[in-house]
Amino acid sequence: MGKYIEIATRALDAGEYRKALEYAQKALARDAYNIEAINTAALAATSLGEYQKAVVFYEQALLIQGETPEIYCNLGLLYENMGDHKGAIKIYREALTLAPDSPDIYQNLANSLGEVGELEAALAAYDEALRRDPGRPDALYNKAVTLNHAGRYKDASALFARLLKDNPDDVEGMEGLAYSLGSMGDLIEALSMYERAAELAPNQPSVHHNMALVLESLDRKDEAVEALDMALELDPEFPGALLEKANILGDLGRDDEALTLYDIEAERVPDDPLIFYNRGISLARLGRQEEALADFDRALSLDPSNLDAMNNKGNVLLALGAPERALELFDAIAKADRKNVKALYNKACALARLGDAKGAGAALRRAAQFDKTVVDDASADPDFDEVRDAPAFNLALNQ
Repeated sequence: MGKYIEIATRALDAGEYRKALEYAQKALARDAYNIEAINTAALAATSLGEYQKAVVFYEQALLIQGETPEIYCNLGLLYENMGDHKGAIKIYREALTLAPDSPDIYQNLANSLGEVGELEAALAAYDEALRRDPGRPDALYNKAVTLNHAGRYKDASALFARLLKDNPDDVEGMEGLAYSLGSMGDLIEALSMYERAAELAPNQPSVHHNMALVLESLDRKDEAVEALDMALELDPEFPGALLEKANILGDLGRDDEALTLYDIEAERVPDDPLIFYNRGISLARLGRQEEALADFDRALSLDPSNLDAMNNKGNVLLALGAPERALELFDAIAKADRKNVKALYNKACALARLGDAKGAGAALRRAAQFDKTVVDDASADPDFDEVRDAPAFNLALNQ
């Protein structure tokens, strides 16, 4: 048995995890209570990604060795790897009853709390970790990221700045600070930070992707496309990059190019309503209304609450000469969001198309309560040609 454990330990140290697991199990076949063999098997199984098997080994260790914070921590990390963050939280809290002053456990707990969206609880746990180990850079960084997620950008920027003072070439810290700055509206400083990060890490796709988002916000769309191209060259499947490029191309009037990218994304991610919604917009701009209608229907089947998709579907129906069907949609949107100016304006358009001068005027007046510019828009909109000079329209509009 000693020989099997020796072989298993050497294999584990050498990164030969399958061999380590095999020989640890051989040792356990002779002595099921050998804690060294159990721990070796658990570590090997974890390294192989066989998390459920590793959980069984650690639970066996708890029965033999008794409750220890180390085993609970390892179990918590396994649950995190399996995506069961609530399970990990429960385990870490159990570990804290055994080791209430462990900064490691508090940090692991904070990470899991952040994953399930309990941001304030996560920040409190990071504070507990930092109270016990004030100079802990990973806890400081994760706390700063969590502050960003919580919308506390000023606090996050201060923390990232503190980290960068100690490590001025930390690219992740630069990205975090740039995100904080951009979220506070300081786009020029954010862009400068991303450009500095790109110089230090030119092969990191996230830097180019995030830089593109800032460039887009600055209305520097051509440069944003270039930055996205760089991100996609480094990682053709970088999350969101292809869709963002397609959206920007559409904004630039390059809808034919955008459609090629939307088609790729629709095949790759067939359950993302935003892909079909945005593709529908490009199709509608190109005059391909029937195809646009199908895409808006697809988007709404995936996300029935998308009022923008409903609005755009209504516009397509107007273009297809179906104002009655469009009116039903605009009414539904206005019912869900009584201050939705687009829906109210479009409702006025549909009523005007149907020859209801009084109804069109009343709907336009309602829209103007929230945005006075819609009256000017209507004066040049051919949808109102039939009712523009009707006394009922002007009376209802000016009441």
